[in-house]
Amino acid sequence: MKRINKLGLFVLVLMGALFATSLSALAQTTGTLPPLPKTASEYWVLAIAGLTPLIVNGIKKLVPKLPVWLLPLSTPFLGVGLGYGMNALTSANLGWVDMAQAGALAVFVREVWNQTVTKAMATTPPTPPTT
Repeated sequence: MKRINKLGLFVLVLMGALFATSLSALAQTTGTLPPLPKTASEYWVLAIAGLTPLIVNGIKKLVPKLPVWLLPLSTPFLGVGLGYGMNALTSANLGWVDMAQAGALAVFVREVWNQTVTKAMATTPPTPPTT
């Protein structure tokens, strides 16, 4: 259990450092930082990008026989579905392209987690020597 916590913390620190480095490089080349979200719609797009990986993981747990190539393919459609739901519940007024992009961002988030954390923990245990 301690290894998971240390590895997860390491990944978060590494991702934060990479993000800060990219912002620093962007500020040096353009002279400005990218703007923070200003409207409610921009925050709803971030919510879609945060919820979609959780939904994909839930689908993977509930339907384990689902082909693995289908999960990344479904994320733009999940983003559009979540966006239409948010449009109906709030006054987000998101366009379908924004919704699909936010859902597709889930592929990146999920794959970074899968490649860095999950595969790093899936080491095979050593086999005992035979005599």
